[in-house]
Amino acid sequence: MAPHCSGAPAEWKNATVITWFDVGEDARGVVAIGAQATGVIAIGQVATGFVAIGQLARGVIVVGQLAAGVVTIGQLSFGVGWNAGMLGVGGTSPGWLVLPVLDRHAPLGGQLSGVRGLLRILALLGLGVVWWLLVGVPLVEGLLVEGAVLRPIPELR
Repeated sequence: MAPHCSGAPAEWKNATVITWFDVGEDARGVVAIGAQATGVIAIGQVATGFVAIGQLARGVIVVGQLAAGVVTIGQLSFGVGWNAGMLGVGGTSPGWLVLPVLDRHAPLGGQLSGVRGLLRILALLGLGVVWWLLVGVPLVEGLLVEGAVLRPIPELR
């Protein structure tokens, strides 16, 4: 019979638990607040998360002095989709010193025909590749690697 039917205690091997909230110098959790925060929502000096807020912030939705993400707001910012800040580059961007790869008033840059359209699409793909290498891979590793947000727990008997 299965352990749950026989009355014997359940045995768990290689079990992990999710750290929901963590605060500290090297905080790692779903909500992480600390100097080096990694989590789904990360707030700290160096923040890595789906939503990241910090001086040096990277993730998907990012607010920070130096921000890298898909949607970013920061003094120096790098946004693949949308970017607002004092100086930076992004797919679509408002402002004077921010370089929009696509036209900021029309979705996907309006008409993307000819050489100029091809260069804009290649630049946007380049932004996406750079984001994945510098932000996406560390974000996935930080959230999904065992010992980060997923912590091993002692074997239950």
